[in-house]
Amino acid sequence: MKNAKISNDKILIIDLAKRFGGAEVRVQDTATLLAQRGVPYAVAVLNDSPLHRRLDAAGLTALPVPYLRSDPRTAIFLARAIRRGEFSVVDAHNVQSQFWGFWATKITRVPMVATVHSAYRLEHGGSRKGMAYEAVLKLLNTTDTRFIAVSEAVETYLRNTGIPATKIALIHNSLRPPAESPADPPDFRRQLGWGDDAWIMAVVARLEPVKGIAHLLDALATVRDTHPRLRLLIIGDGRERTALETQTQALGLTEIVHFAGFRNDVATILPQCNAFCLPSLSEGLPYALLEAAAQKLPLLVSAVGGMATLLEDRRTATFAPPADSTALADGLRWLMDNPARAAELGTAAYRLVNEKFNPDDMIRRVLAVYRGSDELRVTNSE
Repeated sequence: MKNAKISNDKILIIDLAKRFGGAEVRVQDTATLLAQRGVPYAVAVLNDSPLHRRLDAAGLTALPVPYLRSDPRTAIFLARAIRRGEFSVVDAHNVQSQFWGFWATKITRVPMVATVHSAYRLEHGGSRKGMAYEAVLKLLNTTDTRFIAVSEAVETYLRNTGIPATKIALIHNSLRPPAESPADPPDFRRQLGWGDDAWIMAVVARLEPVKGIAHLLDALATVRDTHPRLRLLIIGDGRERTALETQTQALGLTEIVHFAGFRNDVATILPQCNAFCLPSLSEGLPYALLEAAAQKLPLLVSAVGGMATLLEDRRTATFAPPADSTALADGLRWLMDNPARAAELGTAAYRLVNEKFNPDDMIRRVLAVYRGSDELRVTNSE
């Protein structure tokens, strides 16, 4: 199957995520763009997962997998789906999808693409889990699998893992235009009892240790007395939520921090905020960052991964080293104390992402990888 060319596009995307995050946004965007171009596709998802429900609501084609993602029958189910649907290529997102996609494509001898959204080993702190996830990438590298990296940092990670540059395409996430707000959007500030004078920092992320939110809470505790207008809105859910809520109580922050959980109306909430923070310890190029930039929100982010590559400190964002609550506190103070400069950063980030992350360009490049283009190593510098 080496350098196989795909003459009749029919794409099976696999995303067996239990939660909805940035990878799932990209999957939904890719499915939408394929549908708009009349390219046949389906998205294999866990039955009744958040992604499954979102695809159904958007009128996109979902293929529900009736097994747990730890069940080996998943590979057989996917192989049968590939044969029945006569799919010409498989694009697998997240490590479980890539593992079962590997076996399904081995059975069916269909070309495979692995879209990688993060540095697996680094994201999991070099743990056994992270090493096991990285082993899946190495397994894929023994075949003719082609890899899509969503950021320069992920591309570098894949190359350091031993994957040749000739097998990797750098294709950034695309920026979707902000959804049109309802004519009378809910007043989220007043729902929370926060008035017009509140200065709201928003976080949109999975509540996992790698997102670094515990360090932001520590920073908040050192800033609140001198900046009483400060509020923190955390949108998202995950395994660390209980620990973060406990930390919030221990720091006496319950009056100024709100955990909103998973929300479908983020596009109506972000415009009611004053800034956006993503204090991650490791990161690819998160959709949440692009969505915040689309709203011209000033950004306070860790200088890691795709965020550090894309943005510039005090030009398009305010940087803090990872796991540094003191630097995060300094960033919070600076944004609040310098509203005009902060607004300039938000506008500069908006212009940058609006120019760089074009959906039509993304899908054109993704299709080139699906088709086994000889010019595989596509970059965003074209």
